[in-house]
Amino acid sequence: MAGSELKTRVITGVIFGVVLIGGILLSEYLLTGIALFILIWGLKELRSIVRVNEIHLPFFTLLAGNIIIFASVLGFTLAHVSLGIQKSDLVPSFITAVLLVFVIFSTELFRAKTKALESISITIFSFFYLALPSGLLVSASVTDSGNYEPWRILFFFFMMWASDTGAYFTGRFFGKHKLFERLSPKKTIEGFLGGVITAMLTGFAASLYFEGSSTLFWVLTGAIMSITGSLGDLFESMIKRQFEVKDSGTLLPGHGGILDRFDSTFLSIPIYFLLLKFLLFP
Repeated sequence: MAGSELKTRVITGVIFGVVLIGGILLSEYLLTGIALFILIWGLKELRSIVRVNEIHLPFFTLLAGNIIIFASVLGFTLAHVSLGIQKSDLVPSFITAVLLVFVIFSTELFRAKTKALESISITIFSFFYLALPSGLLVSASVTDSGNYEPWRILFFFFMMWASDTGAYFTGRFFGKHKLFERLSPKKTIEGFLGGVITAMLTGFAASLYFEGSSTLFWVLTGAIMSITGSLGDLFESMIKRQFEVKDSGTLLPGHGGILDRFDSTFLSIPIYFLLLKFLLFP
């Protein structure tokens, strides 16, 4: 990476980090706004990527469907923080899901664009890849008593960033063996292990903040987040290679687009949410 490119990447990363950390610390409403922005801009980039193969996703159906899923995730997890779910609680979500599927399928009948099956498949895929993780990003910050705890989500991002940074520098100075050359030629096994170690150290720091919580839990969570983050990175690389695009967008100079910046988050945050809800705070 050239010096000027690295400088741009660092400056963008610092500004981006300050905005994200500040928003999370200030209020749950700003965090919700950030998550919603990630979702909407991510959908914009996804539409641009698949358009390369003449797949035209219906804008309003795509946007409305994802926002419905996003809101449903928030409502479901925040209203049932103790996971005391009754059958009657599932009725509105079930009705919404049925109607949403009906609208997605029937909309394609009235569109002149071709590749309807691909359009439907990618639209449904976006619900799981973008809307669900974006909703859980907010839900993971809420305690079982319904209180907002920003440091839950901050330490998640700290582990993600520590993993990325550790992997980059370890791979740059010690990397020799390719990790997954078919999808990401620059990633190395040494870099991957360096990312896991730095994420585990960040997990240890989290255990010091959350007094009374298990040190082993947080250290292992750091390792798991690094692994799932690497898988998320590789998954987005697979998508970009399939559609032959270099970056998902240009919103963040030196980083690419929102999908490039949050690729590790999309696969990691659902696992992080489950670890918090079922293991740390059962």
